Amino acid sequence: MKTPHLGEFVEGDLGRVLRALSVADRDGDHAGFSAQCRRHAAELDADRDMWLRVPRQLRENVRANMEAMRPFMLTAQRIARELDMLGHPAALRQLSGVDRRGSLEKLHETDVLVEDGDFEAADRLLREMLGEGSADDGWTAIIYSRMATHATVRNDLDAAIEHARRAHDLARRSGHPSMTRASEVLDDLLTAREMRRGSTEGRRLNACREDLTHAQRLSDRALFVESNRALLRLFDELDAYAEDSPVRSFLGKLCGLLGLNCFHLGDRDEARAWTRKALNECRRRGDGVGEKVYAANLKEIEGRDSDDRHYPRNVPGPRR
Repeated sequence: MKTPHLGEFVEGDLGRVLRALSVADRDGDHAGFSAQCRRHAAELDADRDMWLRVPRQLRENVRANMEAMRPFMLTAQRIARELDMLGHPAALRQLSGVDRRGSLEKLHETDVLVEDGDFEAADRLLREMLGEGSADDGWTAIIYSRMATHATVRNDLDAAIEHARRAHDLARRSGHPSMTRASEVLDDLLTAREMRRGSTEGRRLNACREDLTHAQRLSDRALFVESNRALLRLFDELDAYAEDSPVRSFLGKLCGLLGLNCFHLGDRDEARAWTRKALNECRRRGDGVGEKVYAANLKEIEGRDSDDRHYPRNVPGPRR
């Protein structure tokens, strides 16, 4: 499907400005894009509702293929950010949810419908919200997350996983704070489906999750040696699986917890090595949130190396 340009269904001068901005954006003409935003900032700000929502003619395209429509959405997001830097914050605030009370009320309405058992009406309302075409990936991720939740309630794991995967991808690309939770939900759903199928993979995933949770609890009780003992056994098991095995998705968290425990035990060399491994695992999997956390942990560990050489056991460790 050929992705239309922003402004394709907007008439007059505003439509021409939007189409020119869309072309500049997709061509990578950053200087031209910024110049046009400056030139037409007042007009774009005043008529922001015309380009912050997908036109009625394109809503079915959004429902059918959000990925193909992504360039359309991205141009709107970039215009909003440019206007914000030019002293016109309203469009970016609208994308960020400050002016989204009506949509939040609709989201709550879908929960009420699900509680009443009217899944069809809830699903229809959520799809209408998608069709309204917010250009904010983070907000769209929230809608897909709610669709995943509703599908789980009605015991349709295949649909739930499809929606959760879209929510995860959108949250990751936008850097939305829901990224970590979206990742956990997707992992939980994939595990539940494999367990339902009675597959070996499902049993492995569940066992690994339980082992990692046990090690985390030991660490929370300051039993760092015992936690590391359990983690090293699990690491040897996971490291033996093929690179594409879903079970290896736990490696980033596992290595990060090993690094945290070593940090608390005063072994900075081991803390640094395991945290760097956690960071590399997150990079390999495209886990932007985990990458930020472990990069910060590594910075803190290395910062301690420049302090006195006696590790103070009561110093708080890196973030989990």
